[in-house]
Amino acid sequence: MRLPAAAPLSTIGPNGERVDPIVSLQALLESGEVTFSYEPDTGYLRSLLAALDIPVSSQGLVFSRTSLQTDRITPWSPRAIYFNDDVYIGFVQESPILEIASIDPDDGAVFYLLAQDAQATPRFQKETTTCLMCHDSRTVTGGVPGVMVRSVLTDRFGYVVTPLQEGPVTDRTPAEERFGGWYVTGTHAPGAHAGNVLAPGLSHEVQDKERYLNGFDMNAAGNVTDLTDRFDTSIYLSGHSDIVALLVLTHQTRVHNLITMASEASREALREQDAVLRTTGESPPEGGLIPSASIRIDGAVDRLVREMMFAREAPLGGPIVGTSGFTEEFMAVGPTDARGRSLRDFDLQDRLFEYPLSFLIYTDAFDALPDLVKDRVYVRIETILAGRDESGDFDHISADARGAIRDILRATKPDFAARLP
Repeated sequence: MRLPAAAPLSTIGPNGERVDPIVSLQALLESGEVTFSYEPDTGYLRSLLAALDIPVSSQGLVFSRTSLQTDRITPWSPRAIYFNDDVYIGFVQESPILEIASIDPDDGAVFYLLAQDAQATPRFQKETTTCLMCHDSRTVTGGVPGVMVRSVLTDRFGYVVTPLQEGPVTDRTPAEERFGGWYVTGTHAPGAHAGNVLAPGLSHEVQDKERYLNGFDMNAAGNVTDLTDRFDTSIYLSGHSDIVALLVLTHQTRVHNLITMASEASREALREQDAVLRTTGESPPEGGLIPSASIRIDGAVDRLVREMMFAREAPLGGPIVGTSGFTEEFMAVGPTDARGRSLRDFDLQDRLFEYPLSFLIYTDAFDALPDLVKDRVYVRIETILAGRDESGDFDHISADARGAIRDILRATKPDFAARLP
């Protein structure tokens, strides 16, 4: 069942504490307000997506063996990923579990497993060990519990031959290096991604991986709109792995991690400041932060704002058109200003969004940022929108776009609007 729009999952627990959406959903399941139906091929997947209001059109299909269930993931049985602004769901054929990453407003990504057992009451089990071996990595998630999109070249069985890059895919990753190890459906200009490609040999047969990659055409399988000749798509809720959904997934996973990193940086900076002040016997400075604490927080804020405002975003080389209806569903969520403009409006020509400021500014995770972080984020955004930033990293935002973003925020983000003249 789908929760009514007037009753979204609460992120406030019974004692006033912040909780992630899965905690709220478990309470609704236990009270009987929400029930799940079990289906033969996909188990509780459809019910879970409906309860969390995650669109089926968000489905992305990854065939690289780069996750918890490597033994079950292949090019003929890819892992399906579904997502909304707060939760990510992983489904693998014939698996006894569904995988969930839910964004806690305070703590970042929290991982759960849901047993695919038709005989038992659905119950989410928090996973704190195996998932974090990859999802709490300094290289990939910035040293916080997080989520990521990777891009790799695989062999014909889905085993990794070599990564296309060591870190996660972000908005700055060149388009031609994105989505290796994923199926990608959509139409676009040549070289728009590295999806749908398999190396003909086996991973262990490749000795000089860098040389092999340099001689391999990673962009040879674009403009795919039908996957039925590659595997049995009927087992999945959708036959698509929409390029637009994958572009959004790339953007929001990175921003989610940076929100968590900024929150953690502020906590660590304040702990270190307390230790320094106790040692020296000094009182806090007039501004509230000693220089080292201020520098650390400002650095985290700078990284977050740059990602939220698409600094140095790699050109997409559009036009890009998806296949699943995700584009229309995503934009319909809003919120909009009086002229119908939204931060969820796509460009899909040279860049992802028409108005380059992340829609994740509306999430509970962003709103839960400590005030000393959020105030700095707002000051930086306001400076950029006013055309006073001198870094040159935001020159891609035209004066018209800056004005539109200000109008949208004025109409849809009250705490930011309160800062504007």
